[in-house]
Amino acid sequence: MKSFLSRQYHWILLGVAVLLVVASAVFLWMQSVDLRDSLHTGGSAAAKSQPVAGTNAVAALNRLTNPVLWNPRADGASPFVSRPYILKEGRLVDPMAGSEPLYPPVPNQWLVDHGLDYADMGILDRDPLHKGFTVLQEFQAGTDPSNPNIFPPLHTRLSFTDTDVKKSSYLLEFMGDENNDGKKEYQIRPLQPLPNPDKGGRPDTSTRNVAAGSVIPGAPFLKVIGSTEKKATVNDTEYDASELTLENTVTGEQINLVKKYPAKDYKPKTIELVEAITLHYQLAGVPEETVTVERGKEFPLTTLDRKHSETYRFADFTKDGVLLVKAGKSFVIKPSQTGISTTPAPLSTP
Repeated sequence: MKSFLSRQYHWILLGVAVLLVVASAVFLWMQSVDLRDSLHTGGSAAAKSQPVAGTNAVAALNRLTNPVLWNPRADGASPFVSRPYILKEGRLVDPMAGSEPLYPPVPNQWLVDHGLDYADMGILDRDPLHKGFTVLQEFQAGTDPSNPNIFPPLHTRLSFTDTDVKKSSYLLEFMGDENNDGKKEYQIRPLQPLPNPDKGGRPDTSTRNVAAGSVIPGAPFLKVIGSTEKKATVNDTEYDASELTLENTVTGEQINLVKKYPAKDYKPKTIELVEAITLHYQLAGVPEETVTVERGKEFPLTTLDRKHSETYRFADFTKDGVLLVKAGKSFVIKPSQTGISTTPAPLSTP
């Protein structure tokens, strides 16, 4: 027997070890089942009786079954990456703290709200969606630079200078009136050559007789309305200073011509008419375009992709600038340079 045990000693130890391992596994399994049942029972009891928070098992179960969710922040920060800070004038600036804009006049929050990179020092000059408008221009127009289907008004990209205005000058004198076959006609004399229908349309400075309600030959935009008797006293001498009223049929403006009298303070009347204008159309990122339009005519403007267009009418030229009309609404394009004027043609004297 002793010799048998000595010969089988290692097999006996192996068997004992296996039994211990199996027993340990069974024990651990039974313990885990008891723990699971305990947690389940404790969780149910907690739901029914609402035990005091702080029970370790219940708190752990709640944490496992209701994990905390991370809500993304509007400023771009995450659990692992801080929101960007800007190095400005040698110091780190938190764009979301304080009210000082990084790129005046655009607020920092406006850039964030529209998904723009406020770390880009040139962001205001960018055109993220290639719409033809910079970020600054969209901010000024109150539009969304991140929306490809919304544009600022296209007329905001128009400009002009004094050399873009095509203007004609008419210098006229009211000479008096006369009756022809019982019909009153007013004598008007141009000091610059005007086309004369009575002479085959050749320009001259001859006096034209025009009845009330008719236009002046050679200046068809000017219609005679009528006259008003007036007197002027110069150096104790009284003169006939009657006024002839004309209407600019293009603008609706009324103009008074004073009858010529032989005094030094008499001056002939200069009448100007803007006939056309050349407008400059500049979208971001492309060469400038020009469009020449006559007064009263319409012209289209389009976006870079040609998918959006707006039609305007050159309605008038005022002291403030070019008056455009679109869908019943009026817009004024102010000059890039003040003092819009043209040099009048040399005067011709008879």
